[in-house]
Amino acid sequence: MIRIGLNENEKQKVVSDYVRANGIKAIYIFAPLQFKLSLPDIDAEYFDRSDIIMYVTFYDLLERIDDSALLVFNECLRVQNRSDLTYNCAHHYCNQTSHIIVFEHFPFIENKEDFMILLDLINKGKYKGKGFSYEFLTEEDILVKPYSLELLVIQIATDLFCNSDIQKEYEREKQKLFDNLGMSDPDTIPRKLHNFVGKYKKTTIRPDLKYVARNKRYKMSNVETYKNFGAQEYIILDFPHRRLDFNDFLKITGMTRVQFINSGTKVDDYYAAELRAWLNRLECFYAKARIYE
Repeated sequence: MIRIGLNENEKQKVVSDYVRANGIKAIYIFAPLQFKLSLPDIDAEYFDRSDIIMYVTFYDLLERIDDSALLVFNECLRVQNRSDLTYNCAHHYCNQTSHIIVFEHFPFIENKEDFMILLDLINKGKYKGKGFSYEFLTEEDILVKPYSLELLVIQIATDLFCNSDIQKEYEREKQKLFDNLGMSDPDTIPRKLHNFVGKYKKTTIRPDLKYVARNKRYKMSNVETYKNFGAQEYIILDFPHRRLDFNDFLKITGMTRVQFINSGTKVDDYYAAELRAWLNRLECFYAKARIYE
C-alpha cells in the first residue's frame, strides 16, 4: 500500500484500519527524525531511517519480522539512487511480510522515476530493473492526495536592472565564475550566481514579514535559513541547492503559495522556471493517479 500526501491524522487512520483488518501482531515504523510518525493509540516500535542499515537493528529485525508484522515507511524517500544501501536493507525486511505501508508527502523528489523506489518497497521482485510507467499506478494499492502549490514571482522594480552599473557587475561576476570553473561541476555557476544576486533583494525585505534564504548573509532577525524555520508562511529570497531541501521546507511549513522575489536576472528566472517545471511534473502525476478521499 502506498499513500501520497496524507496528513498525520489520515496516516493514523490508515494504519489503524489496516491493523484491524489484517490481524497484525507487530508494527515497525521507519522514519527520519524530522518526520517521525506518531501513533499514540497503536503499540509500535519506532526506528530512525538511519537505523535501517545498522548491524544490530538489521539482524534483530530479520529474526523478528514475519507475515504477521506490518512495516510502515514514513517519508523515507531521501535519495534518488534506487540501489542505495538503506533501500536495499529495507527490501530484506519487506521480503519477510506482505504487510507494508509507504507514506510520502510527494510522489518523488525530482521526477516520476523516483516513484520506482516506493514501488520497490512494496514489491521489489515485480519492479526490479523496470522504468516508471503510469500503468503501475493502477496495478497496486496506490492513492494520492494532490498537493496544490501556487508560485507567485515578485519582480523587483524594473528600474533596478536598467542601471548599467548593476548590469555590468552581474556580468562580471558571471564571467569570473566561468573563468574559474576549471574541472568543477558547471552546476556550481547558477548556484553561486543565485546566491550573489541576493544582494539586490535586501532593500525589498520588510520587517513585518518572514523570509527564507540559503544562509545567514542578510543578518536580519526575520530572515531564516533552510536549516532553521518553522511551520508558517515565508517569502523566498533564494532557493536551496537541493530539491529535497525545498521539498522538506514545503512539508514542514505547509505552504500552499510560494512567493519568490526575483531580482530580474536570468539566474533567478532559471530557478523560478525549474520550480514551475517540477510543479508541472507533480500535476501530471496527480492527473494519472487514483485520488485519496
